[in-house]
Amino acid sequence: MSHAMTLTRLLRDTFAALGQAWSQLWFEDSPTTPLEITRIGVGAAMLLHYTLAIPHLFEMWGNDGWSPREVALSIREPWMQSIFFYFDAPWQLAAFHGLFLLCCAALMVGWRTSWVKWVLLVGHISYVYRNLTLVYGVDWIVSSLLFIMCIAPVGRAMSLDRVRAVRKAKLGNLEAVLPPYHSPWAGACIRLMQIQMAVIFFYSAVSKLHADIWLNGDAVWIMFTSDDYYHSTMVSLLASHYWIGNLATYGTVLVEIAFPFLIWQPSTRPYLLAAAIILHLLFAFLMGLFYFSIVMIMGHVSFVRPEWLAQLGAAWKRTIGEMEMIYDGRCGFCVRSMAWFLAFDGLSQIKVRNFRDDPSPAVSDAQMEKALYLVLPDGRALPGFEAYRYVVPRVPGLWWQIPLFYVPVVSRLIGHPVYNWIASHRSLLSAMLNRPVTGIIKQQER
Repeated sequence: MSHAMTLTRLLRDTFAALGQAWSQLWFEDSPTTPLEITRIGVGAAMLLHYTLAIPHLFEMWGNDGWSPREVALSIREPWMQSIFFYFDAPWQLAAFHGLFLLCCAALMVGWRTSWVKWVLLVGHISYVYRNLTLVYGVDWIVSSLLFIMCIAPVGRAMSLDRVRAVRKAKLGNLEAVLPPYHSPWAGACIRLMQIQMAVIFFYSAVSKLHADIWLNGDAVWIMFTSDDYYHSTMVSLLASHYWIGNLATYGTVLVEIAFPFLIWQPSTRPYLLAAAIILHLLFAFLMGLFYFSIVMIMGHVSFVRPEWLAQLGAAWKRTIGEMEMIYDGRCGFCVRSMAWFLAFDGLSQIKVRNFRDDPSPAVSDAQMEKALYLVLPDGRALPGFEAYRYVVPRVPGLWWQIPLFYVPVVSRLIGHPVYNWIASHRSLLSAMLNRPVTGIIKQQER
């Protein structure tokens, strides 16, 4: 009886340990940040790739192009579906391509991500199966990454969807902080993407080891002397120093074979990740494989640990220093504008102060009646347009506004009068919107 109980206890402990290990492997509670970077990069790569295809749209996917619909239908398998098989008119293809490009841009900026990502997955697969003569490895990799993003909770950070959620919270209280999104399912999707990239590198290395040109070290030389990837500078360099070609050949195989085994170790992960990124940057600039390289690099980003990004953000905040924006809490237009502006401050670099309730020692109330002010760590106070102009390059979420504030001469020439007009008419603008932010204003009046 005692032996049976001992065996039962051993089996129970073993299964409990296996279950815990399985949960740690797949369901570690993680933020979506690595997935969001992949989303941005893949969206940008697809937008560029399919935009460049516009002049050849009907030639590559039209009924009168390289692969007429009748031919495509005759060679497809039952599971190979494409919505292009049901298009009869050129305008339908053009309209869908336009919608697809808009969705690529939407995925990149994270707008309505929950359904846009599915449109991209269906659309990309439709392009692939409509003309199989155009397909190569990167198309299958993009399909896999899109599928993982479709089942993942992307759009919860570094996105316009996140901005909208933060703005909604700040409309109730400008000092409200929306906690970062974490979930075990986000960790599972990150792990799935990591395994995908490791398997790709492993099979790429194995296939190279079966080719004589890789085993004897001639692969890089043969590649740069071929018609597809001819590079005169590299040919001249390798002809004079052939050992460089041998080193590059064996180095490529070494990185690809080591990556799936050493990328999991905390001590070796940074080096393998850096090697993989450098390798694909070389593919991009020496071979012209920009689309392939960007997609692969974005897939490798799944190995970036969220702690690294947090440390980078903290270092950025220390370098820039704290900034305090002083605003008029009784102005509904000002509050809404501040809520939008602060929603892009993902690192919480900007502190706010309502001068109506908490006067600033650095700026007088009379000055605040005329303009918003930004107080810097050194005590300087910048008014209105200059305040926004200072903040924009120092808050990563606002970098997209840099062209508006830093066009030489023109930005200041137009920006100052526009801001001064808005500041002097803010009461009128608040009345025109006719949607007072009652929660904040009542809170400020208490």
